[in-house]
Amino acid sequence: MLGPDELAKYMRENGIEGEIIRLGPSSAKTSSSAAKAVGCDVAQIAKSIVLKGGESYYVVVLSGDRKIDIGRASAFLNEETRLARAGEILEQTGYPVGGVPPFGHANPLKILVDKSLLRFEEVYSSGGSEDTLLRIKVRELVRAAEACGGCVVDFSV
Repeated sequence: MLGPDELAKYMRENGIEGEIIRLGPSSAKTSSSAAKAVGCDVAQIAKSIVLKGGESYYVVVLSGDRKIDIGRASAFLNEETRLARAGEILEQTGYPVGGVPPFGHANPLKILVDKSLLRFEEVYSSGGSEDTLLRIKVRELVRAAEACGGCVVDFSV
């Protein structure tokens, strides 16, 4: 299983700027607990949702105050999609549910950044575990997604 140290290594190797913040146990398990831990609005938490479409997996990164519209995702990806199961998430990303960062996964996954995050200069995402967060500028998050073949999308409601 991967964790914050592997995420930090991935960031160094790929020139991604950001800061991994270590918190108390399970402090970052949910968007609301993560927001409380760092003193920001839940909207500024960037949650990573793993979707399965056919044989492919995708990571959609969206604002903590939004939900993903599976229909929009399916239409954009031109295939039926569903939320990945916990076992699939761990297998594909290397991280457990509640600890999935937006990039640095065990398998190369397309990263799709929802436009709901573009209203912020900086956001907090999972840092690779339930007790870490990654503070990152949104432009840096988009750059990292584009480097993996991803893009900005409009999947949230």
